[in-house]
Amino acid sequence: MDGLRTASADGIWDSLIPCGLVLLLVILAWRFPKQFRRSLRRWGRSPERPSAERIDLALLTGRIKSLVRPTLLLIPAMEAGFSKLGGDPELPEGLAWPNGHERPRTFLCQIDFAALPQTVIEWLPNEGRLYAFYDHDSHGLADVVCILHSVEPAGAPAVTPKGVWRSFHERRVTFVGRTSAPSFDWLGMAPHETGLDDAALGALDKLANAPPSDEIQHRIGGYPNEIQPERMWLSCEHLARGLPDPDWDEEVPPAIQRAAKQWRLLLQVDSDSALKMNFGDGGRLYVFIRERDARRGDFSKTVALWQTY
Repeated sequence: MDGLRTASADGIWDSLIPCGLVLLLVILAWRFPKQFRRSLRRWGRSPERPSAERIDLALLTGRIKSLVRPTLLLIPAMEAGFSKLGGDPELPEGLAWPNGHERPRTFLCQIDFAALPQTVIEWLPNEGRLYAFYDHDSHGLADVVCILHSVEPAGAPAVTPKGVWRSFHERRVTFVGRTSAPSFDWLGMAPHETGLDDAALGALDKLANAPPSDEIQHRIGGYPNEIQPERMWLSCEHLARGLPDPDWDEEVPPAIQRAAKQWRLLLQVDSDSALKMNFGDGGRLYVFIRERDARRGDFSKTVALWQTY
């Protein structure tokens, strides 16, 4: 009898484990639909699939070199200035703390454009201040990060409204210039499809002097450090047009491809334990803007993406 009970219990557990896994997948697909679909696409790719034709290394190197862009790292400042990550925003008089979809947004950072080396990222304005606010309830939406821009004098630190999801610790920052190269995702290909060996891929990684993508990086300009496979330039254009998420293998209409080339990385904010910042499981926030909008100081049409591990 004991043996029968044991066998019966084992059978129950054998049936419950698959059900539990299915339930977990359903929860993940419901809570993080965009991230879930990206993971499925990544798992569906075969890294062992041989490339139909080996890409010419010299041509690929030349292409990446021609696309290298300047970037500014946000690093701890020796002297306190206006620009900072976390803390309380120093909003000018009359500029209200923005609300999210369900509660007031969390303050993310503020940047003084006048303090930026203007010869580095020339499409940004040389005056005014940027304020970024995060909405924990808007993952997958274009406005998960809201950008405010003002040329009015900064005010005293604002009082955080009740109901904010979380406040981050403060770090005053300054800027250091580096160069940033596009990833294979940005180029619309996967590394294993190039047919290049590890040594050649490593040489391509050294075409720019920004830190490795696995390091914490708060940045302005350049290219994003993707965590999941995604053609972010295309995702931005789809979000801005209200279109469904683009499929990795779909053919991009020429009009959308031309328009998507206008998107520039305005801001990248990383998970940072020292600031009590954590987006998903060590994820990153990416804010993009069309270059023409940035040049005329219009920050009302930004698009934000979010990725996590």
